[in-house]
Amino acid sequence: KIVEQREAEERSVADAIAARLAGVELIFPRRVGETEHLYGSVTSGDIAAALEKQGYNIERRKVHLDEPIKTLGEFKVQVRLHREVTLELPVNVVKEA
Repeated sequence: KIVEQREAEERSVADAIAARLAGVELIFPRRVGETEHLYGSVTSGDIAAALEKQGYNIERRKVHLDEPIKTLGEFKVQVRLHREVTLELPVNVVKEA
């Protein structure tokens, strides 16, 4: 019963964080070459750090990327806050001015 109670609390906290993150869009200005490929990439660590700057303490391992982002464009990144709570976070990689 204690485990069920703790699980319910963790899920409600994850639901609250997901509701706050629903309006967040991350923008990463990056240097690009002539073929529009990035110098370097955008990783789950970069995304976690950007979220932390906005006041969300999300661990890097909760941000799921199949592979680092290496091109310009808009992407949907999965963030798993809890076993049953996952959201898609919009990530926009733009050319650095």
